[in-house]
Amino acid sequence: MSTQGVHPVVNAGAIREFIRKRYVEPARRRHETLLTLRAGDIHRELGLRNRVPNVCQVMESKLLEKEAGVRVSSKQGPPSGRGTTVTLTYEVNLAGVGPAPRGRAGDGEVAAEPGHSGRQHPLPEHPGVGLFFGLRGLGADLFAAEGGGEAWLARERADFYGPGKKELA
Repeated sequence: MSTQGVHPVVNAGAIREFIRKRYVEPARRRHETLLTLRAGDIHRELGLRNRVPNVCQVMESKLLEKEAGVRVSSKQGPPSGRGTTVTLTYEVNLAGVGPAPRGRAGDGEVAAEPGHSGRQHPLPEHPGVGLFFGLRGLGADLFAAEGGGEAWLARERADFYGPGKKELA
């Protein structure tokens, strides 16, 4: 019997293990607090065919969060929630297995360490968090001088085709 064209049977446990070993553990060793994965990449690397919904379901599962020590921070993709472009960003618990601490990294909150009810440690801060929050309100003065954001946008739309151009009806 030939095995050409036969793809390995991969269940949810195997997908979770692949994500943990291939992505989460190396990210933890590099002390990365955020990890972004795309369903299509995992599907392709596992050599699967027509199993994208399974991969998406595993990526969103609470069991993956528990086993890998991550927490889903954000999700992007099609409205169906299933497709090769589904992208999830995880907060990685640098201490190891167990759910990642709740709360936004860098907001100064303190989280209980897993398995130690009385012990507390500050949440790790991602290097880009300070930069991101530093950009807040950057255009406020600019838009205020122009009469507000909506007024500026209305003028930009009115001049979109340039002077003397006929407007589309």
